[in-house]
Amino acid sequence: MHTRLFSCAIVFGVLFALPGHAATALEGVSVPATRNVGGTTVMLNGVGLRLATMLKVKVYVMALYLETRESDAARIIDSDEAARIELHMLRDVGAKDMHKAWSEGFDKNYQGPADLAADLETLKSATGDLKEGDVMAFDFSGDKVTVSHNGKPQATIDGTEFRRALMSVWLGKNPPNKEVKQGILGLGD
Repeated sequence: MHTRLFSCAIVFGVLFALPGHAATALEGVSVPATRNVGGTTVMLNGVGLRLATMLKVKVYVMALYLETRESDAARIIDSDEAARIELHMLRDVGAKDMHKAWSEGFDKNYQGPADLAADLETLKSATGDLKEGDVMAFDFSGDKVTVSHNGKPQATIDGTEFRRALMSVWLGKNPPNKEVKQGILGLGD
């Protein structure tokens, strides 16, 4: 009996010591190693800190989950695998400020041919006031992106180009700040 218990303890200890089996924390926000997106397990690729540009105010901790870990931003943007983005709010941000940030992020980073004005408006309508502690999430499954706020779906937006554009907000050439991009790519500082 003791041998069996000891063996189980060793197995569980090894499992939890392996990379990817423990939560990661940044700025007091703990994120799990995996999530489920449409029946597919996605792994934590990295976490990054979104800072407001001028004052370096901490806005949110972002977690990026992918089916296959990747440090190449272009490959992530172009991927059609399941993925998840979580924004863990560190401060209150009003809907108007988030809407402005979406517009700027798309304008500065999306390089594709599609007119995404209607999709961007859908994203904005799915984004209300965010409070400290709230979680805004984006589940990427095929060519659909489901937007949720604190676990409640707000909208599903279809289209590969919208998916690419949304990923580009943080992974494009002009991310909100370098720390968030490097963090979610798993590159650290």
